[in-house]
Amino acid sequence: MEHFDHDHEHAHSGAHTHSHPHTHEHSHEHPNSHTHDGAQALAVLQYMLDHNIHHAGELSDIAAQFDGEARHQLLHAVESFDQANGYLSAALELLKGQNKN
Repeated sequence: MEHFDHDHEHAHSGAHTHSHPHTHEHSHEHPNSHTHDGAQALAVLQYMLDHNIHHAGELSDIAAQFDGEARHQLLHAVESFDQANGYLSAALELLKGQNKN
């Protein structure tokens, strides 16, 4: 998983310090319903996966700034993102395969 030009596939024991001028904005408001054709649904799911990977990386960096139970809980949140991203990635691959047929 790439984040800020470095690899985030590492043990949680490594210390990272990064300044996060978290300037990107995103809205989850949509003027239409959440029904999408196949190609649009795949694009939305890919966006969601990429966005989640980005946030998991940010959480990992933030967790490295703390100790104790706060760090522990943040790392659990990173693991939850990673697990969800695994399921999302698997579903995307299946759907991409179905779209080719």
